Amino acid sequence: MIDLRLRRRTAAAELEAKQGKILGDEDYNLLLTGPSFVRMPDNRPLCVYLPGVLRAEVDSPGMYEVLHSLHSNRSINRGAASGSKRIRYTHSTRSKSLPVASAAVGAMEGTGAKSYCRLTSWTGRNLPQWRSLQPLLQEVARRQRQYVPGRAEAQQAAADATDPAWVVPGTPFTTITVNNTFATGVHTDRGDLDAGFSAIAVLRRGDYSGGRLVFPEYRVAVDLGHGDLILMDAHQWHGNTALVCACGEQPNGWCHTCGAERISVVSYFRTRVQGCGTPEQELRRADKAVPL
Repeated sequence: MIDLRLRRRTAAAELEAKQGKILGDEDYNLLLTGPSFVRMPDNRPLCVYLPGVLRAEVDSPGMYEVLHSLHSNRSINRGAASGSKRIRYTHSTRSKSLPVASAAVGAMEGTGAKSYCRLTSWTGRNLPQWRSLQPLLQEVARRQRQYVPGRAEAQQAAADATDPAWVVPGTPFTTITVNNTFATGVHTDRGDLDAGFSAIAVLRRGDYSGGRLVFPEYRVAVDLGHGDLILMDAHQWHGNTALVCACGEQPNGWCHTCGAERISVVSYFRTRVQGCGTPEQELRRADKAVPL
């Protein structure tokens, strides 16, 4: 494995102009092509790229079918990650981004009108499928412990202090975001544990170009292949290059024309889930939140 310490950083003004934008190949100088441990100028880990280490897990029976089935889910709450400007609701202070093929599974803390902790709606309706994803997530957690033990220990400590109903068994993760075949705009992740480390596993089908994950502040990128894993500091600016299918389309979700598909499975710990009660306590809280 190559151990790299980066020296160069993009100027703040240039980086600010990129926020929310879809990146291009001109936004990086270094493309990782083999196992790599990449450090920021202050020696903190930026990312660990592990090509092919999850091939057995992503090719296990039924794994693709479960993850592919989420492609019809659409989210309007991805903000800058959607690669679009937010649109304000009429006569409201709320806003939304254009819908993208993105689904959250696992646990969520109380937000907005849903002031109680819960499993996401897909998770609650598809418990057998949710359990079938857990061997993949457990292998991601094992790699996290192996390559970034300090971050893994901090995240595990948070998981140990959380009711186990909201934690993926055998991992320090509470929540998984499954994105299907769209390029994310430049953003930093919010709501996940500052001391932890996120992870992205990828499944690929068909032919497409682009979709490279870029850290524009440090001008480094990686083209995640089938079964690849990247462990990363998601609080650093990141986004993807434009994704184009072999048929020439720029998809938002699985391409129905040529079958091209890039599924990214993002694993992380949501900080506020630490404050969740037991499922019984949260159910009582939910009952109070629903008007009679």
